[in-house]
Amino acid sequence: MDEKLIFRLKEFYTLETFQVAFYKTQVTSTCNEYYSKAFEKMVQIESAHADFFAQVLDKANIEVPTIVGSVFEIAGGYIGRVVESTGPNNTCKLGIALETKAIETYRAFITETRDKHYSELRNTLMEYLLDEEFHTLWLKDYIKNHPN
Repeated sequence: MDEKLIFRLKEFYTLETFQVAFYKTQVTSTCNEYYSKAFEKMVQIESAHADFFAQVLDKANIEVPTIVGSVFEIAGGYIGRVVESTGPNNTCKLGIALETKAIETYRAFITETRDKHYSELRNTLMEYLLDEEFHTLWLKDYIKNHPN
């Protein structure tokens, strides 16, 4: 496995772990059942993404970033609580920023994996890209339909 691929896998693991921590704080931060359920679903999906990248690294006998996980969980949780205290729309705006970063990164990685050797990985990346795009659409729709 080349160094660039290893870097990308670790980058995605890190990004997805941060999203999980950020979204977890939203699940219990509100009395709005629908809002909470949406973030619960996002946590489930983003956790599966992070687990996938960890498994790929593990299969290749490459150490999964452990410090990143714990540091990012703390940071993601803290940021999630601070932003949520300013209202759900600001939380959604930060969520959109995180998702936009993930979308850009997925698109670049998909382009980098055009080689047939990476077709299975590329297929998974496209599925995950769709998840990120759907999350962005939901967050934008929530802002539109639930103004502060």
